[in-house]
Amino acid sequence: MYIIQTLYINSDNDPFRHSFGWAAPEYHLMGWALSCLQLHKLYGKITLYTNTQAENLLIDVLQLPYTDVHLTHDKLNLIHPDLWALPKIYTYSLQQQPFLHIDGDVFVFESFDSDLLKGELIAQNIEEETDNYYAPVQKEMIRYFNYFPPCVQRDFMSGIPVQACNAGILGGNNIEFFHDYAALAFEYVHKNAEVLKYVNVNRCNVFFEQHLFYALAKEKEIPVNVLIEGIIEDNGYRNMGDFYDVPFNRSYLHLLGEFKKDEYTCIQMASKLRELYPDYYEQIIALFHDKNIRLSPSGFINKMNPSKNRRNEQNNTHLQRLKFVAAHCPPEIEKELFQNDFETFYSQLIQLLSTEYSTNDNPDFVSIREIRGKDDFKKRDFSAQHWYRDLFAEPSDIFNHVIVRCPKTEIIESLFDWAGLFNRQYRIGIEYYADLQLSEGKFFNLIVP
Repeated sequence: MYIIQTLYINSDNDPFRHSFGWAAPEYHLMGWALSCLQLHKLYGKITLYTNTQAENLLIDVLQLPYTDVHLTHDKLNLIHPDLWALPKIYTYSLQQQPFLHIDGDVFVFESFDSDLLKGELIAQNIEEETDNYYAPVQKEMIRYFNYFPPCVQRDFMSGIPVQACNAGILGGNNIEFFHDYAALAFEYVHKNAEVLKYVNVNRCNVFFEQHLFYALAKEKEIPVNVLIEGIIEDNGYRNMGDFYDVPFNRSYLHLLGEFKKDEYTCIQMASKLRELYPDYYEQIIALFHDKNIRLSPSGFINKMNPSKNRRNEQNNTHLQRLKFVAAHCPPEIEKELFQNDFETFYSQLIQLLSTEYSTNDNPDFVSIREIRGKDDFKKRDFSAQHWYRDLFAEPSDIFNHVIVRCPKTEIIESLFDWAGLFNRQYRIGIEYYADLQLSEGKFFNLIVP
C-alpha cells in the first residue's frame, strides 16, 4: 500500500509564526516531524504531495525522510484560505495505485492490519452528526448553497442523521472511486464559491471531504473498511491525544479538532518527539531560537532577564489571561476580597518563579531550569515519559511500585481556585475546566516547575 501525506502552505503564512490550528507554531512543526518519522519507521517508504513553500519547510529545513516528493500543488488555487481539505482532495485525485493518505496530525505506533488495507475504501471511522458540529453547519449550507452533488442532496433529504467518514486516514484500492469523488468535491466547492462568505468555511470542509466521501460510497454501495469500529458522534472523540498510553495500550492517535489546540496535549506530543527523536526536537527548538521567536510559554524554556520580574509575566500569555479574568470579579463575589486574594496568589507565584535566579556572564539567557537543578529537571522530564506505562502496563504488578513526590514542587494556598482558572485559559476541550464556577473556599494550588 502506497503511504502518502499532503502539506500545502499558502505563501502568506509563515510556518514559524502561523499555528495552522495548533496551540502554537512549534507544535505544528513537531507534529509533522513525529507523524512522518513514525510512518518512515514502520513503512520505510512515504511520499509527500506538496507545494514549494511546504517542501522548503519539511524537506529543506526539517529534513524529514520522505522517500518521494511531488511538487504538484504549486498551481492549486484555493478560492478561500480556510479550504484546508482541498489540497488533500487534490492529492487523492492524482493517485493511480492503491494508497493510504495519513494526515499530519495522525501518529501511528504500529503497522495497520493487512485486512484493513485490503479494502476498496478505507477510513479512520464513521462519525455521526450532533447539534454541536455537523448539524448547524448543514443548516447554514442548506440555507445559502446553490448546489449539492446528487448523492449529498439525497442523503440530506433522507431525514436520517448525517454520517461521514473521518479522514484522519483515507484511501483504498478503488482508484476510480477517488477520481469521481475528487471531481465532485471540487465541483461542490466551485459552484458555491460566491456564497462561501455567508457560512463557516472552516467547518464546511468536513462536508466537502468526509460527508461527500460517505454519501458517494453509500450511493455506489462500496463498503468502507474502518480502523476504529462503531459510530462516533462528531463531538464524542476521546483519548485521541493520550500519548502516555502509547505504544503499550494504544497504537493510533489523531489530534483532530480541539486536541491540537490544547497545549497540554501538544506538550505530550512534543515530549514524545523528544523521547523518540531527540535530534529533531532540538533542531525545531533551535530554529525558533535562531529566528528570535518566543516559544509557547508553558511548554518550553524562554529567554528571560532574571533581573526583571515583569519579564516573567510577559513571557506567559496564560498568566496574562488569568490577570484579565481576575480583573472582572463576578457580581456575587465581594470584589475587594476577590482581587486581594488574586494579588496575593500572583505575587507568590511570580516570586517562586524568580527566587533562585542569579546572574552570570550572560544574564539575558538564564532559564529557570538552568538555575534550579538543570540535570534534575532533565532526568525527571525524561523519566516522566514512562511513569504511566511503568504503573499501568502490567496491572498485576502495580503494587510493586512506590509513588514519590518529586522535589521542588510548591503549594500556594488561596480563597479562590486560581489554578483551576489558569487551566481554564490553558486547556481546550476539557469539560471540567470549561464548566468551572468561581466560589470562595480553601484551595491549594500546586506549582510544578
